[in-house]
Amino acid sequence: MGVGILLMVCGAAGVGWGALYLFDLRGAADKAAARRNAVRAVTAARTLDLGLAQPSRLGASFFRAIGGVVLPCGLVLGLIGLALTLTG
Repeated sequence: MGVGILLMVCGAAGVGWGALYLFDLRGAADKAAARRNAVRAVTAARTLDLGLAQPSRLGASFFRAIGGVVLPCGLVLGLIGLALTLTG
């Protein structure tokens, strides 16, 4: 029963995180892309690698695609946890 509850909680977290990025709620995908570019700029300054100073080609669409994968996987994980909880 404890494993089922744990899977349900992890599934709910995955659904929430996936929906946040898939539907770009509160600009999450845009913020993640901007954060990635900022980290690349800091790393370029530390290592003196000018190739990292260019913006990443992975934009907000990459984070939306990852959210599109995580959302259904979280739903499946939550349903498995629900089935284990109800049967155990």
